[in-house]
Amino acid sequence: MSSTRTSGRVRARALAVAALLALATGCAGETGGGVAAGTALQAEGPGTTGALGFSDVKVGDVYRMAFPLTRNTSKQPVSVTGVKLLDIPAGAKVLGYGVYSVKDTPGYRLGYQETAHPTAGDVDLDKYPDYAGHPYTIKPGVLSDKYAVVRLRVTGRVTKPITGCEADYTQAGQTYHQTLNCKFGLDMA
Repeated sequence: MSSTRTSGRVRARALAVAALLALATGCAGETGGGVAAGTALQAEGPGTTGALGFSDVKVGDVYRMAFPLTRNTSKQPVSVTGVKLLDIPAGAKVLGYGVYSVKDTPGYRLGYQETAHPTAGDVDLDKYPDYAGHPYTIKPGVLSDKYAVVRLRVTGRVTKPITGCEADYTQAGQTYHQTLNCKFGLDMA
């Protein structure tokens, strides 16, 4: 696989809307410790139906991969407070998470290899505002303009895909965790 970039605000907004729809509707049952399993978000975009990722991956490579775009399918606003990957196989190490806006960047950046030489048209997310660490609100029925990106390093042989994008959010004073469908492949030669 290769890194893919979608450009254009119209296309980015459409993808963002799709990502939010895939997250689900409303709020659901308790998961323990006072945190409920949420259903207000729906994941949309390319990462929700297949695997995004890279081929010819080598130990030491650093990649960034975008979480799905998210839509609030409920009737109340949600405030996203955090994101994380749930299933990180041996050989991959998370270096951090960022949150970017399609309003700031030239579209929804699906992913790229940091350790590769830039090519014409490449977008370096470090040149744009990073909203990580700051909650952001998604209005009812709206696809968020913000999307999370994981930064990770290949530390050894990766034999399984990275799966499970979790969003933490609050809604009407309650805290929720919701797992979104996502899959990232790091295919080694």
